[in-house]
Amino acid sequence: MNKTSLQTARRLAAALTLAAFAAAAPAAPTLLDPLLAGAHAMGTGVDARFVKVDDNWHASSVLWSEATMQYGSGAPIGSFAWGSGIWGIADWQTANGAVPPAGMVTGGWTGRVAAISFGDEHYNTQHGPTWGVVGLAPLFGAGFGQDNWTSFFSGYIRIADAGLYNFSVLHDDGFFFTLGGLGQTLAIDNDFLNPRERVGFGDDLLLGVGLYAFTLGAYDRLEAGVVELAWSRDGGDWTPVPTENLVAQPVPLPATGWLLAGGLLALGATQRRRR
Repeated sequence: MNKTSLQTARRLAAALTLAAFAAAAPAAPTLLDPLLAGAHAMGTGVDARFVKVDDNWHASSVLWSEATMQYGSGAPIGSFAWGSGIWGIADWQTANGAVPPAGMVTGGWTGRVAAISFGDEHYNTQHGPTWGVVGLAPLFGAGFGQDNWTSFFSGYIRIADAGLYNFSVLHDDGFFFTLGGLGQTLAIDNDFLNPRERVGFGDDLLLGVGLYAFTLGAYDRLEAGVVELAWSRDGGDWTPVPTENLVAQPVPLPATGWLLAGGLLALGATQRRRR
């Protein structure tokens, strides 16, 4: 091999090494500043709403193609004889609109929940041992059937320690999730009917101390249904977001310096009274 050929081979080897390193290197995290920066009081849970859709509701607007056997094109599923109940995010939006169509919604539950980890009896019995047992949706305690139900959660996620985070939603059948920071909103979703799965952001998020607004909507048509919001910190395992990190109403905490100054003033006043 002559000198020119040797140099060419070395350059090619170096290029291949760099390419392999670049492919193996982890993606840079997505920087997301808090919507409300600074320390905030620990949370006690967030607002939730559960809706029961009539199992015989027959007006789904989700599209289905019989030719390709795929969602997203073709005719509305509600136009097919078998197309009862809810089939996608479009139906979730209809059920949770200001005025749902007559005969669609048969009941609901609204209140505050300490964690976002709910499902039905079918999920816990058949899949709880594998995916983790969750609480029964409060809707079912009111006597409603456990098919064709939706859920919605909104509030803030409190970050007390800056660092790398990721968020995922365990769902069956579908969901959408938004996370809002300062000037930017990130979103993930899984439309139509899907087998239970946990879906998170493609890249980790670099988050600062403060509050991030979020919304989470989910739905189940038949059999097993589940919705769980989890986080991962510094590449660790998925765990449900703790209650103290779920905030319904922001309560800012005074800065440490002001707390110290206030404490010294109070101490001085006490000492003066003692004298």
